[in-house]
Amino acid sequence: MPDQPHIVFIHGLYMSPLVMRPMARWFEARGFSTSSFGYRTTSESLERNIEKLCAHLDTINSNEIYLVCHSLGGLLARAYFASVGADRAISKHAISKVVTIGTPHQGAAIARWIQSHKLGVLLGQSIQKGLIENRSDWDLDVPLGSIAGSGGIGFLPLIARDGEPSDGTVSVSETHLCGETDHIVLPYSHTQLILVTEVYEETLRFIQNSRFNGNSND
Repeated sequence: MPDQPHIVFIHGLYMSPLVMRPMARWFEARGFSTSSFGYRTTSESLERNIEKLCAHLDTINSNEIYLVCHSLGGLLARAYFASVGADRAISKHAISKVVTIGTPHQGAAIARWIQSHKLGVLLGQSIQKGLIENRSDWDLDVPLGSIAGSGGIGFLPLIARDGEPSDGTVSVSETHLCGETDHIVLPYSHTQLILVTEVYEETLRFIQNSRFNGNSND
C-alpha cells in the first residue's frame, strides 16, 4: 500500500539480509512495511551494487521510504546518492531519511590495517565502497542520522591501542560525517548494534523527528 511507510534495511560486510530481520520485525510490528536489500559485499563492484539497489527501490510501492544501514551498508547508501543524485532519490525513489549504524564514514582503521598487512584479499571489492578513505561531506537535503557503538568488543582495540571508544570494529570518530543531522553513541558492539531494542528505538525516533534522544548524544 503506497501510504504505508517502508524501510529498506541494508546489511554490512560479510553479512546477509537475514541479520537485519530482528530489526525489520520490530518495525513491522509498529506499522512499517520493510524489505532487506542483499548484495555481495566483497565480490561485486560498487557500480553493480548501486544498480541492484536502484532496481530494488524501483519495486517498492510507497510514498515514504527510509534507508536503515549497518556498517558497509551505510557507505553503499552514500554511494547510491552520489550516483543517482538527491533529486532522483527523493522524487523517484521517495527516500525521506537515512540512518546509518556503525558505519565508518571516515574510512575504517581496521580496513587500513588489513590492507597494510597485505591481507586486502579479505576485503575484496569492498575497498572500493569507501572502507579505506571516505571523507566527502553529506550535503544533501535528506536527513542523515548516525548511530555509533562504544561496546569495544572486537579486533579494533587490539590494533589501535589508543583508547578511543569504538564498537570493536569501528571507532566512534569514524562514524561522524560532516553534514550529518544527528549523531548518537550507544554502549554496544558492532554486531549488537543491529540486535538490541535501544538501537531500534533511536532509529524510530530519528525517522519520526530527525533527532535521536538528546540525553544520550555524544
